Amino acid sequence: MNYSTTIRTVFVALTAVGLLGLTACDQTIDKTPEQSQPINQSFTDSSAAASALTGAYDGLQQNGVYGGFPVMAADFTADVATFSGSFTTWNQAASFNITSTHGPTENIWADHYDVINRANLIIENTPNVEGITQSGIDNIVGQAKFIRALSYFKLVRWFGEPYEPGASNDQPGVILQTDGVQSTDPDFNQPRASVEEIYTQIRSDLEDAVSRLDVRGARIRAGQSVANALLAKVSLYQGNWEEAANRATSVIEKRPFTLSEDPTQPYSIESSSEIIFSTSFSAIDNTGTNDFPSSFYLPGDLGGRGDLNPFGNFVDNAESGDVRVAVSQVTGQEVNGNTLLYQYNQDLWTNKFTQSALGDDVPVLRVAEMYLIRAEAEARSSSGSESQARQDVNAIRNRAGLGDVSSSLSGQDLIDEIIRQRRYELAFEGDRRHDLQRLGRSITSGSGATVQTGDPQRILPIPARAIEVNDALDQGSQNPGY
Repeated sequence: MNYSTTIRTVFVALTAVGLLGLTACDQTIDKTPEQSQPINQSFTDSSAAASALTGAYDGLQQNGVYGGFPVMAADFTADVATFSGSFTTWNQAASFNITSTHGPTENIWADHYDVINRANLIIENTPNVEGITQSGIDNIVGQAKFIRALSYFKLVRWFGEPYEPGASNDQPGVILQTDGVQSTDPDFNQPRASVEEIYTQIRSDLEDAVSRLDVRGARIRAGQSVANALLAKVSLYQGNWEEAANRATSVIEKRPFTLSEDPTQPYSIESSSEIIFSTSFSAIDNTGTNDFPSSFYLPGDLGGRGDLNPFGNFVDNAESGDVRVAVSQVTGQEVNGNTLLYQYNQDLWTNKFTQSALGDDVPVLRVAEMYLIRAEAEARSSSGSESQARQDVNAIRNRAGLGDVSSSLSGQDLIDEIIRQRRYELAFEGDRRHDLQRLGRSITSGSGATVQTGDPQRILPIPARAIEVNDALDQGSQNPGY
């Protein structure tokens, strides 16, 4: 998008804070704000508040959020994709050999806190805007709380040890900042909150968003169902099986969200009934910004870089007849057909993202995942229904061209099948590494490197510069091993 003067006024000072510690372009920050007008004076009317909200969504497009490395890294540092490019920092990630000065890791930290700060400012200032109705306030604040919750959920999974159901979860998470920052006031220097505190904030934001928002949303805007969908996923990560199942069910039963008959259809995102929420990109406003997905997943002859390919194990271990993995031959300039992998010049590529002009939206939440969340929750819960779990996993299998699981499939075997379906259904969407982490399983990258449970490289280091500029942090605040 092209920022309006209002948006520039609202956000000019966002990266000039000790909380962020760095910028997405790996340059030392200028701590002097570019202007001194108080932020609350920029929220002049309902239009300004709405523009600020658009700016918060725009922040999700940054390279460290949904516009680049972290989405792809969650697959090529796991058993879904292989990185074959020349970027040193990406190869370091693929070999689990990164440090606290790793550029892409710094971007994840800085860009997420930039988005969080945008949301904080909206949450603080919108209720004081004159001439806006209460329903208008609820709509804007509810969406901002969803954005903040989504950002913290992503951050805590990258930088904190996994949530352990039934435990105190006092292991360090990330910095919890819920006040808007527009200066380098030392009062804004914060220590790391615990994983429990971060998840508590995520849940609080999402529950409040559900109470404020309209039911539907608009695919690239949060509504009640979008917040419920993220709550279902958060509950899954917390091992709250009953709530995970209930929240997923509430989304599955809402129109117009439906499971597409064709497994490729969700990637025509703008017309898909399966997309609950996606991050919007266009070739016009993201030239040079949206590195993901087609730029890396398409071969050079089709307009991409060709740096990412499906992991050999991912293809070889696929079930016979799975149309998500069945390979079709592409010889022209258009990637089409009804498979999610295709062959071009003897190499394999994913068919999920095909707009070489960097215009692919990035799916964040889909109905298919709600079926898999409910299936896993029902299979794991002591009071759950394995019959319901089998029905849900069969819905995903059948859509992929596979038959039903055995009616006697149960226990850990049923859970393993559900996790297997998550691997194939959510491939190339930035999910697999986080799944393996929450499950406590070994993580093998597409390059063949492996990290076991307890290895420091399973989570990212707090960026060194973020520690240097924050008086509340020191080397003892760093994750072990870095």
